[in-house]
Amino acid sequence: MPRKRSFDKAAVLNQIMVYFWRNGFQETGLRELTDLTGVQAQSLYNAFGSKEALYVQAMEHYVTVAIAKADQILASDLAAEEQIGALLVLDWGKLPYPAGCMVISSGELDQVNPQLDAVANRLYDHLTICFQQVLTTLPDLRPGLPIDGLAVQLLTLHNGIQVAVQDDHYPANVQQLITTTLQTLKA
Repeated sequence: MPRKRSFDKAAVLNQIMVYFWRNGFQETGLRELTDLTGVQAQSLYNAFGSKEALYVQAMEHYVTVAIAKADQILASDLAAEEQIGALLVLDWGKLPYPAGCMVISSGELDQVNPQLDAVANRLYDHLTICFQQVLTTLPDLRPGLPIDGLAVQLLTLHNGIQVAVQDDHYPANVQQLITTTLQTLKA
């Protein structure tokens, strides 16, 4: 009979996600993860698999959290302009997450596991759809602008902002980018 797991798998995965996010795959060892979580190495392997499998699960967890944050922004009472700004930044607020985006800060996705490209694309596709939805509600959108193309452009800006936020260029430079972007969209 298998031994009952004595830790909260979701809480441990969240801790591990943050550690990988801050340090990357290559710079993270199993010893750091066991020290961080207080879970023995064998228990981590039993629950999550190899370090690579753990990284994939941590990235999937991040994407799920980021998608939920984007959906929360869309469901909010914020004006369309504010929703666009919030989607561009994806501010984690009081959550103890690093600045920026785990997917963007992880430049090693395909080197770790080709499956990670699909995980990252799930986030990018969802954010593109979110931008499309908000753009359709934006008052005074300049006529003739293709919403699909604008959504992809906003995703590209989002990705750049994630790098800037990670490098502590927030809020002045980022807010200026958002304001300028919104001005270019309006008639």
